[in-house]
Amino acid sequence: FHLKYLFDNIRMRSRNNEFAGMFAVKVASPDILTRVSKDIDAMFRNSATPTKTDTERNFMLSFLSMLGDVKMILMSICAAVTFTIVLVAANTMAMSVRERVKEVGVLKTLGFSNRAILGIILGEAAIISLLGGMLGYLIAIGLTWLVRQGPAIMPQLKTLSMQPQVALLLFVVAVLIGMVSSFVPAWNAARTSILDSLRYTG
Repeated sequence: FHLKYLFDNIRMRSRNNEFAGMFAVKVASPDILTRVSKDIDAMFRNSATPTKTDTERNFMLSFLSMLGDVKMILMSICAAVTFTIVLVAANTMAMSVRERVKEVGVLKTLGFSNRAILGIILGEAAIISLLGGMLGYLIAIGLTWLVRQGPAIMPQLKTLSMQPQVALLLFVVAVLIGMVSSFVPAWNAARTSILDSLRYTG
């Protein structure tokens, strides 16, 4: 239907607002984007409503820039959350290792070296962290699916998904968090002598 029919059925605060604010144009090839943009702007340069033609990506970036440095804010939040997770995981691993000091003493009596015990504890922490990362990945997949089913406030939300490189980075970060948080308790446990390990009652 004609745009005028729409405006006739909408109560506008000002009749001067009866105009379209944005047009979406599809081009045959990305190679002609620049030329088409210049041609459109040249066509309306001397009109009462000149245009500013840009790619959809640049338009979204300019929109985000109006909200401030969103990327830096999100990275700061992620860094704070990651640091908190490292502290919580380190405390959990320290308590776990303290409860198993006698087991470390038994392993040493069986001939396990300090390096082997350190590797066992770090490996256990890495596996547990990797399982946690996989669980987080599944939750993220579910959340992105829910976002795609919702109303399309922004067209990009309809294509939101977990990319393979993001999943790989997630697993790497999860393993690093587990190993970093458990290294100090594992190192202390590996250096504990057999007598001190077997006498430990904490």
